[in-house]
Amino acid sequence: MDEPSSPPPADVGFDVTELAAPDVLLEALTEQLAAWMPLQRWYAHKGTGAPAVRIRGWAPLRVAADHLVLMAVVGASAGEGEALYQVPLVLRRPQQSPDRTQESPHRPRESPHRTQESPHRPRGRAVQSQGGAGQSVASPDPPEEGAEIGVIAVPGGPLRAEDATRSPVGRAALLDLLVSGGGALGPQLRLSARSSHAPAAPAPSGEVNSRLPSGEEDSRLLPGGADSQLLTGEQSNTSMIFGMHPEAGRARPVIIKLFRLLQDGENPDVVLQSALGQAGSTRVPPPLGSVRLALASLRTHAMFAQEFLPGMEDAWRTALEQARAGTDFSAPAAALGQVLAEVHRDLAVALGTRPTDRARADAMVAQMRERLDQVAGELPEVGTHRAQLAQLLSAAGTVSWPPMQRVHGDLHLGQVLSTPDRGWVLLDFEGEPLRPLAQRSLPDCPLRDVAGMLRSLDYVAGAVAHEHGLDASAWAFRARQAFLDGYTHEAGPGTDPAAQRILIAAFEADKAVYEALYEARNRPDWLPIPLSALARISAAAAAAGSAG
Repeated sequence: MDEPSSPPPADVGFDVTELAAPDVLLEALTEQLAAWMPLQRWYAHKGTGAPAVRIRGWAPLRVAADHLVLMAVVGASAGEGEALYQVPLVLRRPQQSPDRTQESPHRPRESPHRTQESPHRPRGRAVQSQGGAGQSVASPDPPEEGAEIGVIAVPGGPLRAEDATRSPVGRAALLDLLVSGGGALGPQLRLSARSSHAPAAPAPSGEVNSRLPSGEEDSRLLPGGADSQLLTGEQSNTSMIFGMHPEAGRARPVIIKLFRLLQDGENPDVVLQSALGQAGSTRVPPPLGSVRLALASLRTHAMFAQEFLPGMEDAWRTALEQARAGTDFSAPAAALGQVLAEVHRDLAVALGTRPTDRARADAMVAQMRERLDQVAGELPEVGTHRAQLAQLLSAAGTVSWPPMQRVHGDLHLGQVLSTPDRGWVLLDFEGEPLRPLAQRSLPDCPLRDVAGMLRSLDYVAGAVAHEHGLDASAWAFRARQAFLDGYTHEAGPGTDPAAQRILIAAFEADKAVYEALYEARNRPDWLPIPLSALARISAAAAAAGSAG
């Protein structure tokens, strides 16, 4: 972890002598934080009661004439263990009139979708959609909704604490951290900015890189002093757009993602997209930089900056419209399959591969079997397919597997944008957000991504049937086959075709089992979609077994 090369910017005139030390101020804020944090979408431990909150570290980002901006790492304990969260704060006097910035006339459209947590709809962050569906932009005019965390009594009068991501001055301080190419240093906490432009060195044969090569600082593409907007609708992180109205000759808009829940290790979203960008791939929004965080023994990513692609439409919405209209989706689906194979190839070259030995294959099959047993025990509708699915998983344990490598890990149509100049662009390589970071950073089977997209195409047909009473099963069959053909053609010879079919079916069944549990618990009227898939996969497995 690099030491910061410069202190945070300071504006002369802020009378810090009338304030207590930030440590004291933050400790006085813990009660308000304990009440405020569980109400936030990114808080990962809802339903466990009010947390016990402790300040684990902080670093100053800006000292200005009328406010103080700092980054705090907050430990929240509720139930088992302590979770660490990033909470950037603005501290100022309640009577001060907040700064005001002009609202953008180019705000992303309101989402026609629910705000996730469907397994296939875009997560709020996915619509990074870059101004497309799935996220809405909060008004940049202060006071912004939900900004205030609490007011604390200090010498000289009360002090208001705000969520810095909901304040223009707070967002500007976060941007400055990246633009400066330096960092911030405080008690127990160190933040270091770096760019993502260094060429990636291919990994040695048989090895998989988990770490991202560091590069020279280059903040020229970041819009210093830009207007800013907060994206809403996200579940696990917070994203902000900067520079939606760049001046002539200035940088393009930028999206900065703040990772809220901190876990030790490099974030796959940063590692994978930066590796693709360094390899020259046009299949991800160009990465611009990141901020790393060090707190005691913890080392992880704090923020990630990429070029923002405004006005793009996500593939879920595109596919849904075409399925509803009965428009053939084969050509776009085939192109999407080719793009995924291209991304897998680039990741394999940049970060390496590892042969899949029998122990690894057996372990993955065992995980699928464990999920099947759990869900079948809870849902009789899944239990009726248990024998056939178990037969499929047994077959998956006997065939040859492709090499393990870094993969997207949570691919569906909501993670894909349609762009006029690049075609399909993939987003959000963080993996399944509920899985531990250490698991999401492991090499995986690339066919998991293939199965994820097949399930998403199937969900389009299910959504059309559920919401419009239309039969789009033939549309989905053609789209799924075209996607597979496109992927196989671009990927080239590799796994035995028969083995690949078995593995894809196993991964798709595992995903559908998860979907069934999710729908049963959250949207029972959507349960027929994954159950239909399980019936189809089970019938095919039974037919293959009888033929064998």
